[in-house]
Amino acid sequence: MTSDKSLADMVVLVTRPRHQQAEFIQLLEHRAATALSFPSIEIQPVAADKRLTETLSHLNKYDVIIFVSANAVRFTLELLKAQSISAESITVPISVIGSATSAAAIAAGLKVNYQPQSGFNSDALLRLPVMQQEQISSRRVLIIRGEGGLEYLADQLEKRGADVSYAEVYRRCIPENDEQMTRSQLSHHWDDLKVNVITVTSNEALHNLCDMLESPGKEAMLETDLIVPSKRAYELAKSLGFEAVTISESATNQHMIESIIKLSHAKIED
Repeated sequence: MTSDKSLADMVVLVTRPRHQQAEFIQLLEHRAATALSFPSIEIQPVAADKRLTETLSHLNKYDVIIFVSANAVRFTLELLKAQSISAESITVPISVIGSATSAAAIAAGLKVNYQPQSGFNSDALLRLPVMQQEQISSRRVLIIRGEGGLEYLADQLEKRGADVSYAEVYRRCIPENDEQMTRSQLSHHWDDLKVNVITVTSNEALHNLCDMLESPGKEAMLETDLIVPSKRAYELAKSLGFEAVTISESATNQHMIESIIKLSHAKIED
């Protein structure tokens, strides 16, 4: 891979979960950016209770299974493995939101039947023909997600007559440790770090980031350019006090990189 200098002198704060940062940081460094790792969210498996175990033991009773994220795939497969259930035994049509989720599903041995060709959110999924009322009405749909996810997708499917259930296979929390970049460093030495842009890929990570920092770094953070993956995240960021917020096309690495490059070029032109 030939390196370029398209993001030279840019310092990017990366808040993705630690296990999802490597490729993104590599892409930043390939473009000569400085990536500062500060996970503001940690993804942990849930303890499989009787209800979740029963649901995962009978996946083939559903008409459609929707994985909302790569984490949903990852932790579902871990739970299935604990029950000695193979991915290949799942015969139900599978739908995913986004290319990262699709890649995770295929790598796990699942067949992805439905995936938006453009757009990386619930609205894009809901535009698929298979999700329209004439096809989804009376169908049993299982949405696999993390605890406390948005209700929008389920609400829209239920309005179209679907019988929707959930399997919540992971939870999101504030990281217990931050050995690479400490909260104290960001809170008390933000200006020294010269952060140009913050990337956040979920509302939970954004909430946590604000909770993790103290003054004066928190005030400086709110004045720093922020890139988020959706209109909902944009609205949350503005309500939290961020002054300069850019909406990326999605939370994928490539779209985030493209947004940083555009922001960098805009600053040069100014």
